[in-house]
Amino acid sequence: CAVCHLTLAFPIQTPSAHGESTFPTFNYKIIKNPMNFHHIIVVLSFFLLRPSDDVRQLKLDIPLSGPILVPLGSSISIPCFVSLSSSSSSSPSVVPRVKWTVVSGGIETQILVARSSRVKINEAYRDRVALLNYTSSPEDVSLWLGDLRHSDSGHYRCEVQQGLEDASKVVQVKIKGVVFHYRDALGRYSFSFQQAQRACEGIGAQVATPNQLLAAYFDGYEQCDAGWLADQSVRYPIQVPREGCYGDMDGQPGVRNYGTMDPDDLFDVYCYIEQIHGKVFYDPVPQQLSFDEAQSYCGAAGAQLATTAQLYSAWSEGLDRCSPGWLSDGSVRYPIVIPRERCGGPQAGVKTLYRFSNQTGFPEPSALHDVYCFKGDRTS
Repeated sequence: CAVCHLTLAFPIQTPSAHGESTFPTFNYKIIKNPMNFHHIIVVLSFFLLRPSDDVRQLKLDIPLSGPILVPLGSSISIPCFVSLSSSSSSSPSVVPRVKWTVVSGGIETQILVARSSRVKINEAYRDRVALLNYTSSPEDVSLWLGDLRHSDSGHYRCEVQQGLEDASKVVQVKIKGVVFHYRDALGRYSFSFQQAQRACEGIGAQVATPNQLLAAYFDGYEQCDAGWLADQSVRYPIQVPREGCYGDMDGQPGVRNYGTMDPDDLFDVYCYIEQIHGKVFYDPVPQQLSFDEAQSYCGAAGAQLATTAQLYSAWSEGLDRCSPGWLSDGSVRYPIVIPRERCGGPQAGVKTLYRFSNQTGFPEPSALHDVYCFKGDRTS
């Protein structure tokens, strides 16, 4: 029958000696009433599924608010702490499952999964990630990630599952900084090591480190020109080996390394800038100005000609303009984020106009070009 007379026994909460409720007790109340079975299920669920005061819920905490800004080529430890579920019952607690993932460009990638002493790492992150404190402190599931690249920017999710419970937290990480090749206006391979240092400083940058150049290489950077690095070594990154760019790697892609060189030897240089405190800007209508006129144009706007490093930094943040413009060192360049054939070919990057066909020399100061200005933040 759809409705029946049932005799049901329900556990009832009773106050303790201190006036607090305890659950469950084993006092029963006999109910003899016609009830719909759906009602019975609801009542039973209230009593059987309600957590007791002795259970501690699974919780996660990432004590940082994003975005977290981290320099290119460095490392980061993303903190994540878990308060594991526990019960006063004699049954052993369930070993939690820890998972780290990252969402970048709309694609979610699993970094690692860990349970107890077993840790499975995505091959793409091999030797770059670890749960440093997990073995000694299972409640610390912080993720260490090294050799940071721009492709590591994204939203990182720390997720822990224990039995039927799960919890997750997300934090954004953004990798800052850009490595770029720089050549003297006089021609290729014109810098001693000290001159290379001064050249990078003169455009608002510093000499790149080997780790920074390697990170740029893994992001796809290629340049077949040997350049100084901060440790006094000379290297260059090659994605597609070819004649004249084989270096020391027997036709394999990678960063070519000449080793530590005599500081008086002459090469180009790889510079690095992490961020700029201000904005690179330009007139919506491309200008046709000489170098001197470009300086006056920026000055009239309460600004100054942008440096090469500032333009590279703006490019790394998304500046895209197919109009070659003057910079403070007398070079003419333009930033391309979305490659197109009429704007420097199929590769993104900061394009340079050279005076000579062998890619040397800056344009004549009287030549007419657009202009890129820079205005610093008032607080900087």
